[in-house]
Amino acid sequence: MSNTTNILTTEEKAFIKAQGLDTSDFIDVRGMGGPKNYHDMVKAKGYMYVISNYCTQGHRLKTRSGRCIICDTRNIAFQKRDSIGGTIYIAISGKYCKVGIIDNKRNSQDVLSHREFQMNSEGGYGGREGWKMIKSWNVERDLGKVEREAHRLLAKYKVDGKSYMYSYERRNAQELFECSIQEALDAVKQAMKTTL
Repeated sequence: MSNTTNILTTEEKAFIKAQGLDTSDFIDVRGMGGPKNYHDMVKAKGYMYVISNYCTQGHRLKTRSGRCIICDTRNIAFQKRDSIGGTIYIAISGKYCKVGIIDNKRNSQDVLSHREFQMNSEGGYGGREGWKMIKSWNVERDLGKVEREAHRLLAKYKVDGKSYMYSYERRNAQELFECSIQEALDAVKQAMKTTL
């Protein structure tokens, strides 16, 4: 591994700057194979991004999980969301539960009330209104990982085929589960226990 500034191209440096990142956010893992060979080491050293072998489109800038951040800049947000702290919550509407996150460390009533308002706007999340926040937890790190693990634990209760409107755009409801409140609570608690 070498000084990343010396191995980055002018185009890569411009991309990094345009995305609000810094060259010091990257570590050189070229020649180490795939993410399974370097992921844990990169994480232990505190890096979120790597300079790796080329992707199919000829890019080297990736998340530590091996996802190209030039081909899909959403991977930058996903990587940040995975590592940051914030709020994980459970909301209910009738027989449905929603397990979601707010990537904001302020677990204040205003933040939670605003999310509840959003879930009930434009026809409601999953086409349902009447959503109520029932429980929330503030976590210091790995917010996205906790959410993903809770969703994995609730996978057998996942409701597919429901959509909702967000800023006049139709989206698929990915966080909708037909389960008891207790099952949702147990899943989130287990996710926090195993992830944090």
